[in-house]
Amino acid sequence: FVLFPNEPQLWEEIQEILEILQTEMSANSHKNFLTEIFAAVSTPTQCQMLLSVAQKISNTLEQCRLLLLAMRKFPNLVFEHGLKLLDTLQQAELEAKMKYPVNCYRKLFVCDVLPLVLQKVKKPELPAAQIYRWLQMSVEFYIMFVTQSPSFNTSSSNSPELLSPTKLSNRVSIPGLFDKECQVSDPWGSLLKLIILLGQLMDWDVPPDLFSEPREIQYKNIYSMYNRARQSRSPEQTRQVLYTTVVLFLECLYTYVSSVDPQSFLGPSASHTPLVLMEKFENESADEEPQAKKAKVQTESSPTIEGAESISNASRIINSFTTAFKCYELMHSTADLQTEFMKLCEIWHMETWTWMGHFQTDMLIYQGAFADAIAHLQNFSSTIKENMQLRSNLQMACCFYCLQKYSKACELVLNVIKDLPYTHDRPPASNLAETSGAKGRQLWLTKCTESEILPYCIQLLLAALKSKAFSAKGDDTSLGHMIVLLQYDWPKSEALFFEVLKKIKQQNSLVYNMFFNYVINVDILEEIAFLKTLEGGKVNLDILPTSTKVIAQQRTVTRGVNKVVKEDFKLTMVKQMGRSDEPVEKLIRTFLTNERISILKALA
Repeated sequence: FVLFPNEPQLWEEIQEILEILQTEMSANSHKNFLTEIFAAVSTPTQCQMLLSVAQKISNTLEQCRLLLLAMRKFPNLVFEHGLKLLDTLQQAELEAKMKYPVNCYRKLFVCDVLPLVLQKVKKPELPAAQIYRWLQMSVEFYIMFVTQSPSFNTSSSNSPELLSPTKLSNRVSIPGLFDKECQVSDPWGSLLKLIILLGQLMDWDVPPDLFSEPREIQYKNIYSMYNRARQSRSPEQTRQVLYTTVVLFLECLYTYVSSVDPQSFLGPSASHTPLVLMEKFENESADEEPQAKKAKVQTESSPTIEGAESISNASRIINSFTTAFKCYELMHSTADLQTEFMKLCEIWHMETWTWMGHFQTDMLIYQGAFADAIAHLQNFSSTIKENMQLRSNLQMACCFYCLQKYSKACELVLNVIKDLPYTHDRPPASNLAETSGAKGRQLWLTKCTESEILPYCIQLLLAALKSKAFSAKGDDTSLGHMIVLLQYDWPKSEALFFEVLKKIKQQNSLVYNMFFNYVINVDILEEIAFLKTLEGGKVNLDILPTSTKVIAQQRTVTRGVNKVVKEDFKLTMVKQMGRSDEPVEKLIRTFLTNERISILKALA
């Protein structure tokens, strides 16, 4: 190598050795022989060989990869070549006019060379603007890397490491790089370490373990930095707050969105079922203020979010959402922070990040901005994926309900129920109906499954019907529909049923001729039958399939009509008791399908 620097065959063999070292090509006897020769060469000669070949290569990408290999094998080379290599990669990306941040030059820059340089060169003489540019490039690369949609990349690898739920699946192919070079086993961990290293370079006042703390502590630390920055009014401290807040915001955002829509990004997920965030409904007393009105007046204080028991990591998901929300608010809390944040949004083309739509919708619901949430959902209705359509309709129904547009809310809910698959009758998973004891607004995070959604839909229908039935414009149809629906979650709904009974007694009558088509609950039947007795108040019940008035009109002799009606009522009630073993869920679904027009008319 030293004696024959111009020997072509020698350079061919050296080139082949270096290719073997760089790639994961399968070994054979010839390749093993070449690598053994290289290993036998002295360390200084190995280093010189790598640098000499790098100088001779005209392809910039190949040259950069070889220099990276040299720096990894001989760390002292970082001092001489590290910063130059960063400049070369940055310039190469510009000259190649790469339109997408996840490209070969950026990957080598952010994931491979920059960490090496920062770990070795402790205090490089660099302008702050250049370090901020590195920050921007790094955050952009990692966020675009982890949020690639499945349709963007069709490569599929099923190694145990890639299937680990704690790591992003590395099924990303970057043109110009070998498969091994495309892999980033822990993107978020790598980015967060990089932020700490860059922060130390600029003397940021950031705890080294900031991003490994629980969410509450992370935000508390950032808020302390924010207060110090406001007192000092230093632009540098403002940027420090901006970048740490943005990175925490994006990490929380990714955690939340990948849980809400498991099919949104490449990589494995713990579940394939979307999650939905909605207003939680509780059966408050009739003399209490309706929940929809409460939602309107309590938007100033932050609501509490309760997760369904079926979501194993609900607290982590909820904490990620609330922390992302607080970070978003913090970045809009001062003119300086908002201006700097908007600049980053432009640099990163954040308007193209369609996956943020779920968070924006949920944030509006969280804020109680229901009209804005509806507008946002409607704007994205044409592009929404099929697996997220149910979620969208549920949230829209919830928002219409909170705006007291009950008919529209229930129309959407009835559409949702119609599209829900009926598997088998089972007890409803209605822990949402239980009072949590928390004051103020409450939101409900749950899975988009039949067992979770059907109870919620029925709860919303009941809440809407109740608002109408107990208002000045209330009618018997609303009360009757409520009685039918209250069977679904019996006996948990018993308290509300007794409020309905109280209302019927007050008006001393009930006209609801579809009663015996759908009411089969023994307890309810007995209570309704008792209303006819002297002790029950002798309430006028017109609930037979054929109205009492019609029976009277059909008989030429009216004497004895009451007696006939009483007999009909008694026989029908006895017959109805025999239906008590029918599947309640199937009956309720039939009711909601057959009586759709009547339900919507009652709420109009």
